[in-house]
Amino acid sequence: MNFQNIKINGRYHVENDELQLFNCGSGISFKAKGARFTVTLCAKPQLCYYYLIVDRDFKNKTKLCVFDNNKHQYLFNDNKEHLIDIVKANEANDNVLIIKDVAVDGELLKYNHRYDKKAMVYGDSTIAGYGILSHEEASIHTSDGVLDFAYHALYELNYDMEIVCASGYGLSFSAYTNPKTIGVHDYLYKVAVKSGLSWNNRTKHDILIISLGTNDASYIAEEPNKKEQYVEKFIKKYKSLIDTEVALNEDIKILMVYGTLKEKAAYYIFEETYKHLKCLYKYLYIHKFDGNNSGASNHAYVTAHDRMAEELKTVIKSIIK
Repeated sequence: MNFQNIKINGRYHVENDELQLFNCGSGISFKAKGARFTVTLCAKPQLCYYYLIVDRDFKNKTKLCVFDNNKHQYLFNDNKEHLIDIVKANEANDNVLIIKDVAVDGELLKYNHRYDKKAMVYGDSTIAGYGILSHEEASIHTSDGVLDFAYHALYELNYDMEIVCASGYGLSFSAYTNPKTIGVHDYLYKVAVKSGLSWNNRTKHDILIISLGTNDASYIAEEPNKKEQYVEKFIKKYKSLIDTEVALNEDIKILMVYGTLKEKAAYYIFEETYKHLKCLYKYLYIHKFDGNNSGASNHAYVTAHDRMAEELKTVIKSIIK
């Protein structure tokens, strides 16, 4: 695959001239002029979903399914210049989207879209869009990170973004991984090594958004006699994650978000963390959503994510002038 004039978004790995995309929200962007373009892609180990967005029109995006060695062709009809985004919808825990080739019946132009700001997002299932499209059991068909509040808001705000998330992960503990002490730090290291990228050697971001803690709280609830000890460890891990970004940009705005699942039992861990860290950073903010737990496995349903996306846009605008 020739990457000239193609912008790669999010973490990736190139192998045998094929582009492997891991996290939801990762993808490619390009500018083309012609009658049509063709994308050759596949998914491993199973099917994958991605979105086609034309001319930054998020509301009219098209969702498509990929199996193995699929060629998807799209007609322009007007022979005008168009901006194209191809965005992975499923999270890294589900699969890898592989883009093998992009061919344009016309001209692949230099991609020169200007983003307003850059955002870094860390999260668990609340960012990965776990079960967002179902009230029943979650699956690869019903989980969608592009419809998640964070991606939705940042895309419409015209932010260049990197999203790192995985369902079931906490900062220091998780009730849903084996062993339970696997946290997002371990996951970040795994993704960084697999992608050939160093996750603490990146470009500066204007805002850091963190939606982590629900899984830590689930683990803590299993051993209430160790609650304070575990909360202390969580705060240290949270600080370490923030420091990774602050080391690159001391003026970065840091936004802690929670409440997406109405996970009231976990509110304590977020609020204690904010209380301990707010005096350490110049720009630390916290926001509680009045979320929703009517989706799969008590996660927020897509209509709640739409509402939270609008709310997040307002919060970000108030933080970054």
